Amino acid sequence: MKSHRKYIAIFFLALSGFFILFLSILLKGIIFNILVQVDNDLFTQFLLARERLREDTKAVYSDVVIVGIDDRTLNKLGVYSPQKYRRYHVDVLVNILKGQPKAVVYDILFGDSHDDPEVDRKLSEVMKKGHVFSVCFGSDHDRSGGMFKPLGFNIPQNLNMTFESEKGFEPILPAIFNSLEGSGLANVYPDRDGMLRKVPVFFNVNDKLYSTIAFEVFRKINGISHSEILIEDGKITSGGTTIPVDNYCRAYVNIDKKHRIRGISFYDVLAGRVPGRFFRDKVVFMAATATGLGDMKLVPLYGYIAGVRIHANLLLNLIYKNFIREISGKHYYFLIFFASLFYTYIFYMRHELSPFKMITNYISDIGIVTRVGEIILKVPLLNRFYGVIKKKGKKSYGLKIFFLVFSEIRQRLAPLFIHLVILYLALFLIFYEFNIFIKPSAVMIQLLIAYIVVLEFKRIDFSEILPAGKSSK
Repeated sequence: MKSHRKYIAIFFLALSGFFILFLSILLKGIIFNILVQVDNDLFTQFLLARERLREDTKAVYSDVVIVGIDDRTLNKLGVYSPQKYRRYHVDVLVNILKGQPKAVVYDILFGDSHDDPEVDRKLSEVMKKGHVFSVCFGSDHDRSGGMFKPLGFNIPQNLNMTFESEKGFEPILPAIFNSLEGSGLANVYPDRDGMLRKVPVFFNVNDKLYSTIAFEVFRKINGISHSEILIEDGKITSGGTTIPVDNYCRAYVNIDKKHRIRGISFYDVLAGRVPGRFFRDKVVFMAATATGLGDMKLVPLYGYIAGVRIHANLLLNLIYKNFIREISGKHYYFLIFFASLFYTYIFYMRHELSPFKMITNYISDIGIVTRVGEIILKVPLLNRFYGVIKKKGKKSYGLKIFFLVFSEIRQRLAPLFIHLVILYLALFLIFYEFNIFIKPSAVMIQLLIAYIVVLEFKRIDFSEILPAGKSSK
């Protein structure tokens, strides 16, 4: 086959290998579901490897603090109830505002009136003295009477994006709501396996967009108006910060321990054991964090954590711009096709690429098999056992068959195995260095498909259909 015909064959083989996987993903069949689960598992493995490699990195406490109604608080103040603890919120907020924090964010819904109207009045009056925010919750039925309409803005036209949607809101006490500097949604939606990996940045409620609480706090403390927010396919730009999002306007929550969040007991703040100056220029989240209060979310690597930590970490991602980016959509399909083309070329041409072949043979023969074998055979017991097997192998037909099959499998699969290892390490290093998650499973399967397609193609004898005197090479 002439030289240019080789490249034509490589291109069409790569194209056919690509469509095998592409059609499965596009049709969302069984393979698609398997790929999603494998990618989720590998994402967790990437996070684990990253944490282990960064164990010696010096962590610093961020300016984000969580004041939690924790187990210690419950032991000191008794069983939690909204009515009982709302009295405590007044004194706790007074102590925090003495330090002039950047913001105080309640991850607590003030939906019902207190039995004593004076308690709600005092709390609302204290809230007016600082930059206080509170979460709100979307629901299937609107019970808010339209109180959140001023917070919404129009959905940009021509967006190829499907927003997480709710039909309405749960209400907030009007006295409390009117005392807040801002409010944002706290709804989060786990993936099908129950794991929470991403959080919506904007929600669609009755054809208006409303931001998540972390983004609303970030926007207000940085003086960013709604007109400065640009929502595009795959990203949100706001005040010089670009937030990578998926087709559902969701961003990965990157729990990076390099910027730690300090946790303080609600009881200690109430008792005056934390000086007000500690909260100066900090963002303080207030929430129920005790294990028995039910607001726990399952996240990769860290297991169950308090829901408030999801919002606090998303705020840190906004502050430090350390988002996890993901290649998706048409860019990901292009990457898969490139992988198909690249590996089809490598496997098709590997007998002609002498430097590459030499490196591959060295790694497979010397680096993996021979060196490991030499180390193992230095153990006296194993050396004697190997000698016995080798002696019997010369006489045993069954052992001869085994070693022959083993040798053939090793020669055929060693290049494939080496490529898979190199590809996996490359994808991890991209994640580690640049916070870019390239879903590994489809790319690695495309490598395998390229290997099989080339292997099967080269078994075809084209000499039978060529004119006499012509060669297929």
